[in-house]
Amino acid sequence: MKRLSGMDAMFLSMEGTEWPQHTLGLMILDPSDAPGFDYEHLRDHLDRRLPYLPQFRRRIQQVPLQLDRPVWVDDPAFKLDYHIHRAALPAPGGARELADLVGEVLARQLDRNQPLWESWFVEGLQDGRVAYIAKTHHSVVDGVSGAGLSSVLCDVTPDADEPAVDLPDEDEHPRHSSLELLAKGTLAAASTPPKIVQFLGKTVRDAVTTVNHLRRDNPPPRPMSAPKTSFNGALSSHRSFAYTSLPLADVKHVKNSLGVKVNDVILCIVAGALRTYLIKRDALPDTPVLATVPMSTRDAGDETPGNHVHTMVASLCTEVEDPVERLSAIHDGMNSAKALAEDLQATHSIGLTDFTPPLLLNLLFKGFRAAKLEDRLPLASNLIVSNVPGPPIPLYMAGARIEHIVPVGPLTVGMGINVTVFSYGDYVDVGVQADPDLVEDAWELLDGAKAELERLMSAAG
Repeated sequence: MKRLSGMDAMFLSMEGTEWPQHTLGLMILDPSDAPGFDYEHLRDHLDRRLPYLPQFRRRIQQVPLQLDRPVWVDDPAFKLDYHIHRAALPAPGGARELADLVGEVLARQLDRNQPLWESWFVEGLQDGRVAYIAKTHHSVVDGVSGAGLSSVLCDVTPDADEPAVDLPDEDEHPRHSSLELLAKGTLAAASTPPKIVQFLGKTVRDAVTTVNHLRRDNPPPRPMSAPKTSFNGALSSHRSFAYTSLPLADVKHVKNSLGVKVNDVILCIVAGALRTYLIKRDALPDTPVLATVPMSTRDAGDETPGNHVHTMVASLCTEVEDPVERLSAIHDGMNSAKALAEDLQATHSIGLTDFTPPLLLNLLFKGFRAAKLEDRLPLASNLIVSNVPGPPIPLYMAGARIEHIVPVGPLTVGMGINVTVFSYGDYVDVGVQADPDLVEDAWELLDGAKAELERLMSAAG
């Protein structure tokens, strides 16, 4: 029996119309050197590669009364045509038209009676390009395992017949009887009290660890200290999307010249864009905007399904005007935030979602959204900024060269912006998902990001 982890089950419990919990990858393909490339050709490619992704043929089976976390079971009625769709952009087929379609795809929840993924073959892009949109529930993949899908779906040569990975040798996961799941769920509920004691002990240790870090000379942000901004509040069911590509060479030049890390440069670019956006609206808070930054806890080469991440909260130092000073402050702050996150992860033994019945979690999240507590309670952070490293070499899909791979992460808990970054080839591809009820124009943020990189480049010489 393959049960969802506590974190993966949490993404299912927290999901609602306003909080769809799926990730998305947008690929821009150039089929000019791939004769015969069309929808049917790509569909056949996916059909041949799906045996290498057994998790994409599984759906969830709920435990009766939701006493325990769901389990993954094989879908005996699986049909690829239920999961791959075809669309065409209106003229002129540019970035804005494609982004509007992606926003519509982001706003819709996945069908839980099917394996939790779908994809779109999009024609009508300028210059004969084609887009491929892959949407997968967050309970199935995180950023790193999502990027690892490229080793199955994509190739390093245009004429590869099989992926450069071995066919997985996995047992079947048949559907279980309700009685069996109910019995095991009851046993799990009976074992909850000792887990609560263990969780309370961990909570006390974490609190002591956090206080010790807050007493240091360069402390991380205090818990629940994010300022309220115009892009924070109760989320709607609408989604907007914008994307761009930044030269990776420029990002690395800033990194090397100013002695920081690539992730520091990315955060500084995002910070500058947010600062410009908020100043324009006379809404820049006195205290710094805070970002949730996911940190992978996977071992090197581990691309197993599910989520293996620990989050840290870092200051974007938006109160600092000079971009170089801000970058230096972000670098120092990231070191502090990472040190705290690593110490907390070292003591990780059990989380709240590891023993709380999904029924209770569902009720808690529904009550939270119904009461619009996002507008009333303190915020842990203002947005999510995720940076996932990708391959430096060109990739191909069904023979077509992949020009860009744009990632998209979900919105959650009062945060109306998610910025996800993926380095691929010579570019850093940036995807911004936003709630249009909280963010007037996501494209404006990307204009600010480009201008901030130019300022950093000028300062770096």
